[in-house]
Amino acid sequence: MPSDLPVPEETPSPTPTPLLSNISDWNPYSMLPTPTPILNHTSILKNDTPNYRKVLNTSYSGSVGLAGNAIGKDLNITTGPFSITYTVHPNISSPRDVWVKLSVFDPWQNVLAVGGYNRGYPNEEIQTMTLYREGRYYLTIEGDFASVDYTIKTGDLVPVNIQNQTPVSSEEMFPEEMMQ
Repeated sequence: MPSDLPVPEETPSPTPTPLLSNISDWNPYSMLPTPTPILNHTSILKNDTPNYRKVLNTSYSGSVGLAGNAIGKDLNITTGPFSITYTVHPNISSPRDVWVKLSVFDPWQNVLAVGGYNRGYPNEEIQTMTLYREGRYYLTIEGDFASVDYTIKTGDLVPVNIQNQTPVSSEEMFPEEMMQ
């Protein structure tokens, strides 16, 4: 064996940038696109995911005024679970006329989660819905005589804010300065 051959250098593999969840507007009055079929389903019973609580970070916040209309959001969640926390602010003094309904659909238009305010739903002004899987979802917010503030929290990492830190200098005096 010749030992004169150079040792091959290992090229470091770059760390992949994490995929962040994408949340965009969607018209709830339009038809949903035909989803691509999933050929391989993994069982939730045979899962290597550790069973510990995951910290959810705010990915999107918004507010909407509702007057008998609906708005929609297209949620492409890359790191699950995710939660939707919403606060209802009634715009009129008669609480019986105020109502809000939030629905989360999968691409096949199956209803996965429903929450709301009044009309058969609790009348608590702050509520949270949690879904435990990542994927493509559609959120519809509809109601009347109310405004809604909502926050979508996902398992995405918090973007690191890099700041230039100035070193803290100790106020030591040199012997020359002590003489003056």
